[in-house]
Amino acid sequence: MKDHIFEFYFDQMNELVFLAEVKNQHLYYKKMNKAAAKLVRCQGEAGMRLESVLPERVYHSLYPY
Repeated sequence: MKDHIFEFYFDQMNELVFLAEVKNQHLYYKKMNKAAAKLVRCQGEAGMRLESVLPERVYHSLYPY
């Protein structure tokens, strides 16, 4: 049930949300919400490096966080 509630709110958020993990000093995206998918115009595949999914400027502004 918790997963369904999380999924519902995750996709309803207007803010761009990326779930990512750090491996070998690179960010790998696990999931993005609908608002983020609309920005990058594709959802890509989970497990891709975030730098290959996002525009370079956006990636470099997010990386420190």
